[in-house]
Amino acid sequence: MEERYLGRILPGMDVCDQDGNKIGTVAQVYRYDLALVSGAQGNRLPHEEIVEVKTGFLGLGQHLYVPISAVQDVTTGCVFLSHSREDIEDMGWQDKPSYLDDLR
Repeated sequence: MEERYLGRILPGMDVCDQDGNKIGTVAQVYRYDLALVSGAQGNRLPHEEIVEVKTGFLGLGQHLYVPISAVQDVTTGCVFLSHSREDIEDMGWQDKPSYLDDLR
């Protein structure tokens, strides 16, 4: 299911919680270059792909590293997450995953 969203998520898009409240803006999408992934069996990747979201006024707040599995829907200008704003604060997405250097 996640692969249908990944190509449609672009930097600059709004990111909203499940209730439509804006959380931030897409800064970058970290995805695997499938041609270079060793150890990927079938559709299983070594780690989950990530959407980096900048928060706060003019993106000057914290950055969140949202796993693609948390994306509920993508429209023309917005990425909707499957969690409420309150849940998002407790998800630990403020911590940058150590494997992001392996993604583009």
